[in-house]
Amino acid sequence: MSPRTKEQFQAIRKEKEEMIMQTALRLFASKGYETTSVSVIAKEAGISKGLMYNYFDSKEDLLKQIIIGNLYKFLDYLQVENPQSIQKKEIIQFIDGNLLQLKREPDFFKLYFSLAFQPSVFALLEEEIMQVFMPLVEMFTNYYAQKGDQQPFVKARFLLALFDGIGLHYVMDIHSFPLDETRDLIINLL
Repeated sequence: MSPRTKEQFQAIRKEKEEMIMQTALRLFASKGYETTSVSVIAKEAGISKGLMYNYFDSKEDLLKQIIIGNLYKFLDYLQVENPQSIQKKEIIQFIDGNLLQLKREPDFFKLYFSLAFQPSVFALLEEEIMQVFMPLVEMFTNYYAQKGDQQPFVKARFLLALFDGIGLHYVMDIHSFPLDETRDLIINLL
């Protein structure tokens, strides 16, 4: 058997990191960040606590990578060809992508919303969250300004707050929340 290549080692490392992050995400979402120890995460992931520190510097580092990695998925759905002329279809693509992500990753959103109500934990992530959030505010503000709206910033913040509310209600009631119908109401606000 030949030794593993550098690429194979990187692939194995990436796979382990992803498995640890998924395990931690599930535990943080169900048990809470503060009450979930590194030992519990390692045990659930089927690795030693020491090995976990080969992948993440700390529990805080692990949390940051989970949150920030998932938040950047929001930006992936916002594909604007020309920021000077944002199209409604581009905003709809963003909305549809994020609603799909909400359906696929409810544990992430449970964690995200729970962190918002834990000021000490949220403070650990605030700078990184704002680096993702503020470009969205700016893009939506530009969209509404281009449409001639009298309060484009207020409308942008309202729309993003509406997303948060929808997400929160969806993760609290996944089986009966009318997500698809809500999507149509959001589109009507554009």
